[in-house]
Amino acid sequence: MSFENKLLQMKGMLKKQPPKKQQPKAAERPLHENKWNGIGLELVENKFGYVFQKKIIYPFDTRHGSVVLNELDPVLKAWQNTDFDHPFKLKEQDPLVFFDTETTGLSGTGAYIFLIGLLVKRSDHFEMMQYIMPDPSHEAAFLYETGLWKTDDPIIFSYNGKSFDWPQLTSRWTMHRNILPKLPVPRQIDLFHGTKRIWKNELARMKLSTIEEEKLGFTRQGDVPGYLIPAIYLDAVKSGFPEGLAKVLYHNELDILSLVSLYVLSSNLLMEDMESETSGAYTNIGKWYADLRQFDQSAAYLEHVTVERGASSALARYLLAIQKKRAGKHEEAVKLFKEAAPHLRGSIEVEAWIHASKLYEHQLRDLDQAITMAGFAKEASEHTKVRHSLIEDIFKRQKRLEEKKRKKRPEVAEN
Repeated sequence: MSFENKLLQMKGMLKKQPPKKQQPKAAERPLHENKWNGIGLELVENKFGYVFQKKIIYPFDTRHGSVVLNELDPVLKAWQNTDFDHPFKLKEQDPLVFFDTETTGLSGTGAYIFLIGLLVKRSDHFEMMQYIMPDPSHEAAFLYETGLWKTDDPIIFSYNGKSFDWPQLTSRWTMHRNILPKLPVPRQIDLFHGTKRIWKNELARMKLSTIEEEKLGFTRQGDVPGYLIPAIYLDAVKSGFPEGLAKVLYHNELDILSLVSLYVLSSNLLMEDMESETSGAYTNIGKWYADLRQFDQSAAYLEHVTVERGASSALARYLLAIQKKRAGKHEEAVKLFKEAAPHLRGSIEVEAWIHASKLYEHQLRDLDQAITMAGFAKEASEHTKVRHSLIEDIFKRQKRLEEKKRKKRPEVAEN
């Protein structure tokens, strides 16, 4: 073997020494521990650093607005005994976590979650844990301490959390994915979306504080405005003064308690309560069940509303007519379409008359009534903005119906 080949062989046998692994820098104890202890925060240490936490215990008979917290149990039992499906339907043994966060901004890599609040039900009380990040250098410790990684199949309740809080949490968790345990993908019940489904067009705003005042019987006293929260936290980290931070903790606490009350109230409306709400809300619930293809449950709500007359029940009549038409109850359907249409506005009025025209033409075999209904549809379309294809449909329908009637006349004369 040549000298050059021996050198190459020896070179290949040499093992490169791995670079020395740098030891992670020990987390420094937060500067303002004593001050923050004064507002009920306790400093805890884990393998990633330090976190402030606060525990609050609520007896089962604690009332938040018009709801007692332990009304959650009968609601879960009631859902378990229903024979229809709904996104709010849960089991008593399901691991429920009521969840809310506070952040330093809405988006971007510089936007941190600095407060996470979690409420769970224990055997003899409800327990809330609030975790606060001392500063961004303790973020991994803060996220880890929440224990959100421990539950395999949690059910997370939030208010707009599915669109904001949980994605934000996932984003921050990803920053530490090499050291933190994997975060599970939970089932989420976002009460913001449920609130919109029930009270759409019934409430001017969907802010949680508005829902509290108008539906939960609760008005906040001494609460801090949401837009001030990031500045309050950043100032507390810098100066150590905790007075404003105490108000942020209280704000977060109220948000989470309202989740329990709102779930209880919404569930009662979705299962049993057909007395305390407006016709509009019950119509919305009926439509929600129809969208879920739970038609029997939908019809129960819509029929409840149609006991009333006039504009307040017009949409319920229209939606119920759609279901009757689908079920083959054509005479009931056309009656409901005709009752609803004069009280509807916009393209839905036009569509109601068209539905009635179709039923008279194809199922009830009454061309004169089909022509009359198509005429009403045309008249309604002239007084509102509707899509061009709908106007074309009316024109073609009228033309076809007139042609059908013309062809039928000789048959009548011969007879």
